[in-house]
Amino acid sequence: MSLGIKKFNWLPAPSAWKQAQAWRARRAAFTADALNASDNFTALFAKANANKIEGMAKLAGEAAVKRINAAAKVKIDETVVGIDKAKLDMKI
Repeated sequence: MSLGIKKFNWLPAPSAWKQAQAWRARRAAFTADALNASDNFTALFAKANANKIEGMAKLAGEAAVKRINAAAKVKIDETVVGIDKAKLDMKI
């Protein structure tokens, strides 16, 4: 009795040309997936950068509005004090 490994060879082996075609197709699919992932990654980073710039601009705008409002309040307070002083001078 022989104890060797038997191969049934039920399925014919594909030709070298078909193997090469299958390999090229798998490689093309992998390359397309890698490019798609790279595009998605780039888009996400671009969006994050745009959001950062937008947020910084918003903060700068809010700071400018606060400065302008503070300066306007000082001017209004000075004007009110001047008017009150003028009224006091007129009463005397």
